[in-house]
Amino acid sequence: MRSLRLSTSLACLVAVYGLTTAPATKATISDADVSPGGSCQISIPTTNTGVRPKASGFRNESMTTGNFVICTLQRSAAKGLLNEIALSVYSLDGTARNTTCTAVIGTLGGPTGYELIYSTKTLSVSDTTGSVQAFDWTATDFGGTVGGNIPGSIYVSVTCNLPPQTAINYIVGAIP
Repeated sequence: MRSLRLSTSLACLVAVYGLTTAPATKATISDADVSPGGSCQISIPTTNTGVRPKASGFRNESMTTGNFVICTLQRSAAKGLLNEIALSVYSLDGTARNTTCTAVIGTLGGPTGYELIYSTKTLSVSDTTGSVQAFDWTATDFGGTVGGNIPGSIYVSVTCNLPPQTAINYIVGAIP
């Protein structure tokens, strides 16, 4: 019964994400990989106990210190390349803070022969619901064509410098 709830929750999350971030002309999502924010981890080891995974996401509960956090998506090569990568973030206290995240695609020396490609974005995060503020990467952010698949997106990670009192809700990769 527990896995049914998880599957239903993930399906709802993908549907809400698609409705809140997609323009009316965007295609329906036919396949998506979603990882909750709680599956992210600290990128640089620290003894700061204010940074931790929780049921509501990966949270930086510190009042003063930012921390680097990395989130990954696992995707089977049989499923194909992604068209979009998104990372939802929210504020714990409603205060606007600039959050910078870098998406990385590809792999070095792997079976696909892709090299790593980076795309960095900054977003002012102030929403406390975690449902509408999201970083969004498409093929053009990695040198691809408009509307195309993201090259090398079988291997995806996003590293964020998570400011104090901010959290990551989820990371999602989708194909229309």
